[in-house]
Amino acid sequence: MLNIDYPYMPPGHHLKYVFADHPFMIEAARARQECAGDSLYPVGSVLVKEGKVIARAGNGFNKGPGQIHVCPRVVLDVPSGTGYDLCHLHDAPGHAERMVLSEASRLGLDPTGSDAYLYGHWWACEPCWTALLEAGIRDLYVTDDAHERFARDKVYQETLSPSIKTVSLEGFDSELLNQVRVMLSELQLEIKQKGGDVLCVQTSDGVECFLKNNELIYTLSLTDQVVAQLRNVLRQL
Repeated sequence: MLNIDYPYMPPGHHLKYVFADHPFMIEAARARQECAGDSLYPVGSVLVKEGKVIARAGNGFNKGPGQIHVCPRVVLDVPSGTGYDLCHLHDAPGHAERMVLSEASRLGLDPTGSDAYLYGHWWACEPCWTALLEAGIRDLYVTDDAHERFARDKVYQETLSPSIKTVSLEGFDSELLNQVRVMLSELQLEIKQKGGDVLCVQTSDGVECFLKNNELIYTLSLTDQVVAQLRNVLRQL
């Protein structure tokens, strides 16, 4: 067992490890790619019973890739393993471990005695561990380098990069506008007078962000962290 300080580990239990090219871990990686609805921190999981994959799922309620979602946990920069209640996509019921159990249930399969393989994360939270143990899962496997491969900062380096190119700004006072301009320059986003990929509007209460179809995607309060939080919103788009 690797000497890693996990945020949570149930008494009397521990993770097991396999290489990333293990056949069942490859299946978990495929589930991550095809099923995960969380584009920021995608995770896939499979259940293996009697040498066969019986269920596969991804986190983010299996919505699949390409979903537009702004996570409040990322916006507010909350510590890892906390604040799940802030985000419906990242709340524990949507974690890959819970989703794969739900998928087994949907298929009418008994997961008792199965092993779970997790690709995309390096530990399991308490609600997920509890669900796995109550379902009779024998062991939970991650890759032997998961604590490095899927460390949050490393994953975010790959996923927290805006796909948008232009931002339009309306109603900003001069002081906040200057700060936002600097931030947009750092993100290499162009300010477009009209018709930007995202429209940010300063109101009396905060900043509202809209997509091109006029869909309100996020609202920020006017605090001393508003520019940093706006940056975290745009990095997810």
